[in-house]
Amino acid sequence: MTIGIAASGPNAAKSVLTALYATETLGKGAVGGFAVFAVMTDSGEVKQCVTQRGGACRLSIPSEWMRANKAAVICSGPDRPEPLEQFLPGMNSVGLVTGHRLPNRPGFDGQPLNLAVLRRLEHGEQVQHAIDAVLAGNGECDAGLIAIDRDGNIGYGNTQRVKRRADTVCLERREDDARLVIMHNSIYFLRDTHEAPFSLAWECLTGSQSAYQMLSVTQSVQALAAESDRVEVDCTGKICRVETANPNLAANAERLTAIYMGMPVWQSGVLKGHILSELIGQISDGHIIRNLEPVSGKVVLKKEMHVTS
Repeated sequence: MTIGIAASGPNAAKSVLTALYATETLGKGAVGGFAVFAVMTDSGEVKQCVTQRGGACRLSIPSEWMRANKAAVICSGPDRPEPLEQFLPGMNSVGLVTGHRLPNRPGFDGQPLNLAVLRRLEHGEQVQHAIDAVLAGNGECDAGLIAIDRDGNIGYGNTQRVKRRADTVCLERREDDARLVIMHNSIYFLRDTHEAPFSLAWECLTGSQSAYQMLSVTQSVQALAAESDRVEVDCTGKICRVETANPNLAANAERLTAIYMGMPVWQSGVLKGHILSELIGQISDGHIIRNLEPVSGKVVLKKEMHVTS
């Protein structure tokens, strides 16, 4: 179970949330339930918020937290043991520790693995050394760990038990002051898109262009019958109209795949790409009035390599 994401650098908070949104949109499995989001502010203060259900879109995050340059999240299925903060602990002016599988499980000395890393950081250990030491002493524990220290350095790793799994993913990149790590298991992606969340998150951190784009759906979106499928977006990336050749489109539908996988996306007469995911919604009077799946109201676009008009 679980996905753990950590980032440091400009827009770190937005970066980890973007990665989680994209994972919940494209992936199936242990995601979209409980979530813990945490940041460390410039003053070193740790802030956390949690949800038991709904994943990223159910987190109530104050806007000022989004300015943090150190952030982490953990997410899996719903209804996990309280307090949820045990899955992503933090210590003021020390660091944050997220991970996947069961990073809160007691280790050989009876101390939760994530807290053991935090305490090593508190005593001045380098972040990767702290991770390696805890994992080496607890090789058969079911855990992977990611830690950020107060300087924005990130360390990560899996125990030997987790390394033997066939469903784990670990993606990492660092460039100047930008660092990003994503680790997960038991999450399965559509059309080999497991790198899309990382690509989108890295774009948030560095401004480098991703091959993907997150599109938002508002409840004012028109849903029209047409001869062919087509999605229109405005300059901000919000979907403003959906045209579909689906013969089952009705003026009022309780449940319909309003945005279909593979739909072309157009902006001001330019083909931008094709939809990789789907959005199931409720239709009323020719408008999408409610997003049923995904509840975030987001879909992922794969951009055209060569844009044509």
